[in-house]
Amino acid sequence: MSSTEINGADATSSKPARTGLWQWITDAIIRTDKELTFAKGLLSVSLFGTLIGAYVQNLSAYENKVAAQAQTDMTAATQAFADASNALSAPLSLQRQLIFSYHDAITTNTDSDATAYDTANARAIYKAYTDAYGSLSQNYNLLARKLELYIDWASNLNRDPTPDGAPTSDNIDMSLLNAYDFDCENNMPSFEKHKKVKNGKEEKEEDDSAVTLTNQNNDPTTLTVDWYSAKHNVLAIETCFEITHEAMTPVLQWTSGSPVDPGKKADFVNRTFKIFDLRASNQVLRLNALMSLAMFDIDKVRIKYRPNGFICSLPGVGEALSLINRCTAVQTKSPLT
Repeated sequence: MSSTEINGADATSSKPARTGLWQWITDAIIRTDKELTFAKGLLSVSLFGTLIGAYVQNLSAYENKVAAQAQTDMTAATQAFADASNALSAPLSLQRQLIFSYHDAITTNTDSDATAYDTANARAIYKAYTDAYGSLSQNYNLLARKLELYIDWASNLNRDPTPDGAPTSDNIDMSLLNAYDFDCENNMPSFEKHKKVKNGKEEKEEDDSAVTLTNQNNDPTTLTVDWYSAKHNVLAIETCFEITHEAMTPVLQWTSGSPVDPGKKADFVNRTFKIFDLRASNQVLRLNALMSLAMFDIDKVRIKYRPNGFICSLPGVGEALSLINRCTAVQTKSPLT
């Protein structure tokens, strides 16, 4: 056999061997790549599933916190409403009873008779009135702040407590109402809106739910009383209650059994009772307005925590919309906070 034939046979026999080795390496690389791709896919799916599970878990925890907060807010708002109703209704009612008892006693000319019905009845409730007056005078500011916290703020669906980190600028109080000449007979609560008509044409809508007061000392600043604020309503009621108390000196003198100042008695008979009569009726209207507002705001607190609709209950959809605060029970910057 020639060397050429031997070399040719070697060349022919060695070629399949190299091809088989290369194919094996290529197949191994492809298998490895497929396995790595599959492993990466499993890792991605696992990681995505973990993230979804963590989000759903956090969202569930958030919803539980919201449910607890809803119950807390509703309880606090209802209790604040009950406290305000009790704290205001008793002194207002007793004050009205004393004033009308004195008027009836004068009308029947029995005010000097200690055994007469009106006199005896008024003196029987005198102690209760002085106690109620003292309690309200001492606690009215705290009562107003409780209504602001648990009703005004809690029912405000758009309130952000930390827009600039500053406390509320609403510093209205009873002394300011007096300084800005609050009128107990004319500045009455209102929740009405109406169209202003001028020259037979309707102009912009006017809102009667606020009263702007001017300082009686020629101060250019103004003070706004917002009738949609439970706090402002309480302060208005207390202001008129105190003004009435200071003006009912002859009533208190008669009720306590002390000598009655003749001049003050004459003033009460000739002028003051008409004011008292109107003011007492206005105080009833103020208290009713406060109660109506409180119930309206408590319902807003309930609505704030109400579910947002059927679409938010769909699997996956609710979670997705919650990312943009569309399906969270309370609109916050993040549903996870």
